[in-house]
Amino acid sequence: MEQKDVERFAELLEKAGYTGALELIQDELIPLAQKEHISLFNAARKYANQDEEQDTSWFQLFHALQAIPRSLINTIDIHRPL
Repeated sequence: MEQKDVERFAELLEKAGYTGALELIQDELIPLAQKEHISLFNAARKYANQDEEQDTSWFQLFHALQAIPRSLINTIDIHRPL
């Protein structure tokens, strides 16, 4: 996965209403994807579907992911396991 794909994913999440997306991707999602051998997109979905409400970021991420058109998600390489 290239840095430009990470940056584009962050940009899409920010436009969809998730503030601080690049930091979340770098600090939480990439390590989660690497640990569980899943894609960045699946790591975002897993993070967004947490049952524990530690803060509102997972909820905001869930709605941001839903707001991004699949056609835009498919233009970046975030579907391959890390």
